[in-house]
Amino acid sequence: MLLVLLMGAVVTKTGSGDGCGNSWPLCYGEILPTAPKLETIIEVSHRFVSAWLGLLVIILAIWAWRRDPHRKEIKILAGSAVFFIILQGLLGAAAVIWSQSSAVLASHFGFSLVSFASVLLIAILSFEDPNRPFIAKVSPAFKKNIYWLFAYLYAVVYTGALVRHTGSSMGCGPEFPLCNGTIFATIGSQASIHLLHRIAAIVLFIWIVYAWYHARKYYSDQKAVTKGFQFALLFVILQGVSGALIVYSNLNLFVALGHGLIISFLFGTLSYLALIVYRK
Repeated sequence: MLLVLLMGAVVTKTGSGDGCGNSWPLCYGEILPTAPKLETIIEVSHRFVSAWLGLLVIILAIWAWRRDPHRKEIKILAGSAVFFIILQGLLGAAAVIWSQSSAVLASHFGFSLVSFASVLLIAILSFEDPNRPFIAKVSPAFKKNIYWLFAYLYAVVYTGALVRHTGSSMGCGPEFPLCNGTIFATIGSQASIHLLHRIAAIVLFIWIVYAWYHARKYYSDQKAVTKGFQFALLFVILQGVSGALIVYSNLNLFVALGHGLIISFLFGTLSYLALIVYRK
């Protein structure tokens, strides 16, 4: 699933979404187009790997459901994995056949992340000892804090995808943390979209620092919670650094892929934390 997430990012970053024109599921009427251009190769590769992944996710969901028919979490996660992998596939197909707005295209990556997190949690629960389930006992207030933090992370992911799909990655020019020499931007401009993502990411960083400090202070005896937020803090720092490097490197492809990979790790970490406090 991580491979497909990265390949999707490559499609977006290289502008290969139109590598097969408006033809889907075939590419220019062929399964394997003759004398393809680079963007066509990238798009076709993404389609083949995504289709194979979709099949694997469906097999995993059925397997997990049959293996643990009495576990509610497995049923929810299996259904979520299949639903969102199909939804993001249909959304990708619609983007090829019909022109889609940047706002709609930005949701594509978010749906992929939800499916990724669902598969990740199924994998974790598969190794769980039935006599020692993964549970974290925290206060109702901190539990809600984790839920809202997870939801807010999804919103930040959406703003980041919106930056990519609107071509706003350099909306603030080669500057960080300022935006074209200021902290303001005209509403609706590429600079404003980029600035919105920066502000949202800074709020996310502050929120995770607070949650990490709170977990360390009040739940030091619960290793899963403290370690989880340690990883969350590490990933959000790396995410910020990689985001700045995207600007300084003038949209280096490998830096951008690293940015997408790290946010997947952060999303998976907060998904796990949300799960273990939910099971209390």
